[in-house]
Amino acid sequence: MFEFYPPTNLLQLLFLRPLRLFLPSRHPFLQRYKFALLRVTHAPFVIGVTFFEQLFCAKNTADRTTSGVLRPPSSRSAKVAAKRASFYGHIPSKLGSEFHIEEPRSSTSVSVELGETLNRLKRVEEDVLDMKAMLREILDKLGPK
Repeated sequence: MFEFYPPTNLLQLLFLRPLRLFLPSRHPFLQRYKFALLRVTHAPFVIGVTFFEQLFCAKNTADRTTSGVLRPPSSRSAKVAAKRASFYGHIPSKLGSEFHIEEPRSSTSVSVELGETLNRLKRVEEDVLDMKAMLREILDKLGPK
């Protein structure tokens, strides 16, 4: 999509419109010519924005890059990662020289796996609570002297 700002749109009418009598609008020569004219006509705007950013935004940019603040991934990148993980889960894995395709699991095997997973999570939670208690004891012993 090529849009020319007024009054540069008059250049488009003078130079590019007559060529459309002989060439289709999607012809490669016409597309290159439009793009070259667009670069020439928009160069002052691009230069102006570049100077503005260098003069007035350089301090803010330096502050942002040196602050070291880590941001969580965007929701879009999280969705892409989730899709990628689910996609790779469905690809047949190669075992030895043969391809291994997983058989669809029945609902009972899924519920058994979920039960096992819940049991493991409970054990991990208990371990974490034990570690917290142990750390509290150590901190109490090292506490105020």
